[in-house]
Formats: sequence, C-alpha cells, structure tokens
Amino acid sequence: MNKLPALLAIKHALKAVIQFRNAGTRIGLPWILVLTGVSILDLYFSGATNSTGEDIASTVTIRPTEFIIAAISIVIFSSIAVNWHRYILLDEITASEKIFRLDRPVWSYAGRTLLIMLITLVPALIASTAFLSALPNLSPLLTILFFVAAIYIMRMSVALPAIALERKDFGIGAALQVTQGNNLQFAALIVLNALILIATFLVLVLLLSIVGGVSATAAKILAVVLSVPVKLFLSLFSVSLLSSLYGFFVEQRKF
Repeated sequence: MNKLPALLAIKHALKAVIQFRNAGTRIGLPWILVLTGVSILDLYFSGATNSTGEDIASTVTIRPTEFIIAAISIVIFSSIAVNWHRYILLDEITASEKIFRLDRPVWSYAGRTLLIMLITLVPALIASTAFLSALPNLSPLLTILFFVAAIYIMRMSVALPAIALERKDFGIGAALQVTQGNNLQFAALIVLNALILIATFLVLVLLLSIVGGVSATAAKILAVVLSVPVKLFLSLFSVSLLSSLYGFFVEQRKF
C-alpha cells in the first residue's frame, strides 16, 4: 500500500506547472479567456459592474445566470483537464484543433466530476441540516464533516485522469481502493492546497487594495486582468495535482 508524501505531491504539481508553462498556457489560456469574457458579459448585463462594495455586500441573492456560468466553468475545466492530463501523463502535444475540444472524454470528465460532488456533498448537506436542527450551538463542528467530505472528494478524483487517458477499467471504486489507508495524507494534501489558494488570493487582494486606494475603476480593471493568470494557474495546478496523484497511485511513479 503506497503512502502518499503530501508535500512532495504538491511540489511535483507546482514543478509541472512551472516547467511546462508554455504548453499549459497554450492549452488553458484560450478557454480561460472565453470564461472571463462570459463572466464580464454576465456582470455587465446584470448591472454588477456599476455596483459599489456596499451594494455587493448587501446582495445575497443568486442570479440564475450564475448556475449557467458554473456549468460552463465545469465544462471548460474538463476540456483543459483532458488535454493537460494527456500532455503530462502521455507526453501528447495537443493539436490546435483540440484546444477547444468538447468530445466524449470531456463530457465524461465533467459528468464524473459532478457525480463525485453529489456522492460526497449531498450526504454531507443532509447530515449537516439534521445536525443543525438538533444541535444548533455546535455548528462549528460541521467543519469536520465537510473536511472529511473533501478528503473523499480528493480520493475519488484520482479516477478523473483515467477518463482523459480513455481508460474504462478504472473508476471511482478503484480510486478509493488504491488510495486506501491514506486519509491522513490526503488531509495534509488538502491543507497544503488550501495554503496555496489562500496565498494566491491574499496577493491578489493586496494588489487590488493598493490600486483601489488610488482608483476604484482601475482596481476593477486590474481585477479582470489578474483573474486570467490566476484562473489559469489554479486550473493547471489542480489538474497537475490530479495527474501526480494518478501517476503515484495507479502507475506507481515516484515524485
């Protein structure tokens, strides 16, 4: 039974993003620009571009278009993931006509991603609702429940690269089996991953705060501009991490 070295897995994924940044940009940037354009159009037509910070803070409703953008985001991420997995694990150079691929592996990848979320989050939400009804004062303990759900999401997600490689013999059950006995290691992986996300957004918020102190309009423009490399980095890093986990657990690769 392989024991995952969490820190080495993170380093391996980061190294892949940095080392193959040109290929990653070629694969991911076109889709990220599409997603950014869709988001800008949504904000413009919803009037959010003219909203102040107080307006945004006081608005708690979710627009129907946000669900559409979320669905588009999953498909875009899946398309990037299929190409990036194949590049990392098969050394396959993505053909120009496949940059915007929307073929069966992409839809299967998106479908399995949603399935993993349903398997883990729906029971967690049901359990949390029952828990809050019975013991509302102990709501902070729900953090543990969702942290456990996150561990299983990561373990099940080891099955995702198999879809990109067009393997039909390795599913969610197989992913849980090969990652058995690694819950603590995956917990450490989630914490390290969270630290990277927090550091990324802290840098982004700091830059926007500095610019926002000079010009609110400039801060909005900068937020849109910076969202592109941030989304690209986080997408490639997430897929690289899954590729590293698949290589370690399934293909017995070393970091």
